[in-house]
Amino acid sequence: MIRIFSYTLLLFLFTASAVEDGRKANKAYEAGNYEEAEQLYLSAIEQEPDNAKLYFNLGNAQAKQGKAEEAIQSFMEFRSLAESPEDKAKAEYNIGTLLAERENWKPAASHFKNSLKLNPSDTDAKHNYERVLAEQKEEEGENGEEQNQENQPPPEPSEYAIAMKKQAEKLVAQRKYSQAYNLMQRALEADETVRAFNDFIARTKNVSEINSN
Repeated sequence: MIRIFSYTLLLFLFTASAVEDGRKANKAYEAGNYEEAEQLYLSAIEQEPDNAKLYFNLGNAQAKQGKAEEAIQSFMEFRSLAESPEDKAKAEYNIGTLLAERENWKPAASHFKNSLKLNPSDTDAKHNYERVLAEQKEEEGENGEEQNQENQPPPEPSEYAIAMKKQAEKLVAQRKYSQAYNLMQRALEADETVRAFNDFIARTKNVSEINSN
C-alpha cells in the first residue's frame, strides 16, 4: 500500500529586521541544501532564540534529512512560542507526518487530532487523521490484542519518546515540573515506549506534587 503524508513545508519568510542567517537559511533550503540550512537556522536561533519562525523552518530542514528526533523537538519549540492556534496546528501536523512516515500510527493520530482541535478547517489534517486511524486499526488487527504490560521490562524508547523526554527536561530545567509531567503523560498515552522513562516521570510527578503543596 502506498502511503503519502505531506508536510506543511511552506517556509516562514523573514523581513529586513530579521537576522540575515534566517534569510540565507531559506535560500539554502529552497536549493535543497538542507544540512547547510539547518546550521544557518541554528546560528540564527542563537541570535534570536524567541523567534518562533526559525524553529519551524529548522524542523522542516531536519525532517528533510530524516532527523526525526531533532525535528520533533524543533516543532515543539515552535509550538510553545507560536501565538495563533493555526500556527500551533502546523507544528502538530508536521509531527504527525513525521510519525506517520515511520508507521508510528498511534502517536501520529494523537498529533493529527491535536492539529484538528487547533484548526478544525484543515482538510489535509482530517484526511491524514482518518488514514492513520485506519492504519492503526489494521496493525492492531494483525498483531492481536495488546499484551498486559504490567511487570514487563521497559521497551526501547522510540525517536518520539526520546524527543518528548528532552522537551520535558527543558521544562524541568525551567522548574516547570507540572508541565513536564503532563507532557510525559500525554506522550505515554500516544506511545507506550515512553514507559522507558518511568523513573523520570515518577520523579517529575513527585516534585510537581511537592510544589503544589
